[in-house]
Amino acid sequence: MLSTTTDYLPGYEITEVIDIVRGFSMMGFATILSSFTDPSRLKNMCDDVLEIERVAYEDMVKHAEEIGADAIIGVMLSPSSFEYDNALKYQATVYGTAVKIKKIEG
Repeated sequence: MLSTTTDYLPGYEITEVIDIVRGFSMMGFATILSSFTDPSRLKNMCDDVLEIERVAYEDMVKHAEEIGADAIIGVMLSPSSFEYDNALKYQATVYGTAVKIKKIEG
């Protein structure tokens, strides 16, 4: 599955716009302050954030595949965090436009 943050794919013609696709993932952390006092915990938290974003991206790609898309254009990441019940929650939403494409010959 090709994906891009732009609204075009070099070397390809967009033949059909199918729909908006999205993916979502969320994880909770015990406390963010303890992560800043222990460098190893901060690295683990950063790795977890990247994993949350990866899972959201893969969820979006799965959605696009399910509706028959060849590619996703205009991909955006919308991260956010909030505190709930004395824990930090981090969530990532990834979204874009699912399209059909055809390789340009020549």
